[in-house]
Formats: sequence, C-alpha cells, structure tokens
Amino acid sequence: FKKTHVTRMARILSTLQWETLITCITDQASHSPEFERHLFILSMFYLLGLRISELAPTHRHNPTMSDFFKDQYGCWWFVTVGKGNKEREVAVPDALLKALIRYRTYLNLPTRLPVRGESTPLVPKQKGQGSIGLRQLRYTVQTAFDLAIEVLSQQGHLDACDELSAATAHWLRHTAISIDVQHRPRAHVRDDAGHDNIATTDRYVDTERQARHRSAQHKTLLTPATQQGIQHNER
Repeated sequence: FKKTHVTRMARILSTLQWETLITCITDQASHSPEFERHLFILSMFYLLGLRISELAPTHRHNPTMSDFFKDQYGCWWFVTVGKGNKEREVAVPDALLKALIRYRTYLNLPTRLPVRGESTPLVPKQKGQGSIGLRQLRYTVQTAFDLAIEVLSQQGHLDACDELSAATAHWLRHTAISIDVQHRPRAHVRDDAGHDNIATTDRYVDTERQARHRSAQHKTLLTPATQQGIQHNER
C-alpha cells in the first residue's frame, strides 16, 4: 500500500514561554551586562526568523554588522545567506533596530547603527577575535532557556517547563514565522523566511486547524436528545 505523509505542526513556543523567556533575559541583562548578548541573539531569532546557521560564520558567509543596511527609502534590511547558498534580504522591524542600538552600546561601538563596510563581527567572541560559532550560539540560547524554565517552574507552569526543556534554537525560528503569518501577507513572510514556495509558509498557518478542532470537539456517540434521556434515567 502507498504510505502517506502528514506534516506535523512546527514546534513553537507558547506566548507564556516566549514572554517569560524574553522578560527573564531582559531583566538579567539589566543587572548583568554579559546577558546583553543573549538578549540580542534572541531578538535576532524572534524578529527576523533566522536559522541558527545564518548567525554563525560558515564557508558561505561570515556575518558582520554591515549585513544591516538602509536602502534609499530609509528602510533597514538584514542580508544573510541561507540554504542552498541563497542570499536574501530580511525586513528589519523597528524593535530590532532598538535591540541593535542597545547591543552596539554594550559593545562600545562608535556609532549607534552599523555603517557601510563595517567589519565588526555580528556576534563577536567575548575573548579573542572573530565571531562565535554554532556551538556557542546553541549554548547561549540554551542558557536563556534554562533561566526561563527555572522561572516557569517557580510559577507552577510545569507543562510549559517540560515543553521548553525539549526546545532548541530552531524553535525560535518556527515561533517567529508562526507569529508573522498571523499578521503579514504570506508572500512577505515567505521571502523574509527564505522559503522556496508559499506552501512551506502555509504550514505555519494554524487558524484553520484550530477551527477544525473546535468543530469536532463536541461530537458524541449518541444524539444529544438520546444522551439527555439516558442522563435523566440515571438520576
């Protein structure tokens, strides 16, 4: 027989998990400056929907501050190289510009925003030259997750803790795209995410899925009238 394949929903963080995570790291950064890097990395993943490989140096691309640029219309973009060695431009929201200014202030860079040709690594090592790699990026994200898990546990959200314990950095990309498709044209989300076609982006649209579940939620084995009659006789 022919096997069929059903695409499962992408793993995403709930609103509770994400808001706990970003609030926790923002608070940490306010007291411990070394967490400014954690905050910037989380902001990049969530607001741009990047893959983790797009923030790390590879043989294809070494991310620098000049990957941010402003076009002739005053719009900011971020250039990255994704799957298939394809370069793309991602629209930069105002919230990320604020996060970028904050991060550059922490790094003691001379300008609030990047300038053309700036070679400063996007996420520089704390010691030595160059950019942090994939392993350090994953470790940084996991450190943030662990802090959020601790907060969720203290608040009694045990299910949210268990789910976040299984999360990886790639969940942040899934979360970003799933939020985007609720508010932006799918073609815009497709291009920013670097999807080859709109069908991939459509996997993140779960409003119809939720409606389908609601319509099935109250199905019964007996008609409502028969069910009421049985319940009446059992009294």
